[in-house]
Amino acid sequence: MDKAQKKKNKNILDCINYDLTNFFYDDYKEVDSEETPATFMIVYEKKLGVKEFKLFDTVQFRIFFDKDKLTDSNPVNVKLMAEDTIGTAKMLKDIIETILSIYGEDDLRKGVWDDEDEKAFTEQSFRRVWTIEKGESFISVECLGDQGITLSILFFNNLIELTNKRFQLS
Repeated sequence: MDKAQKKKNKNILDCINYDLTNFFYDDYKEVDSEETPATFMIVYEKKLGVKEFKLFDTVQFRIFFDKDKLTDSNPVNVKLMAEDTIGTAKMLKDIIETILSIYGEDDLRKGVWDDEDEKAFTEQSFRRVWTIEKGESFISVECLGDQGITLSILFFNNLIELTNKRFQLS
């Protein structure tokens, strides 16, 4: 992505080629579910045709249903991940730089990639988080344990509302 393109990105969704709002119109599968006394959570997964950020080949939607009030505003979290690779420090640095170009410093007021980030990646203890619109949504980038690099959008449904796009659960 060149510098002119980065300047045009207004939110993280502008950086993702796959239109996440079309997830339930494509082929996907249920990969997990969990029930607690108050909620029911289902995880759906889809293989991507094109790698996002030159790394992620899979997208997961984690949907939470409140048993007391089933509404259209059930929290939806999105996770991009690479099924067969952990990724490289350069890939992670590029993702961080892209997010910084849109949202600025993360929640800990940390900006550009540094030696501390490099060390955290090597130790597989990397985590950075950005809060969007006073907690309406969150973006986290992690490389923890052996799961590799992941990019998560928490409260994706709220981010969609902020961008005036449409998204509906199937």
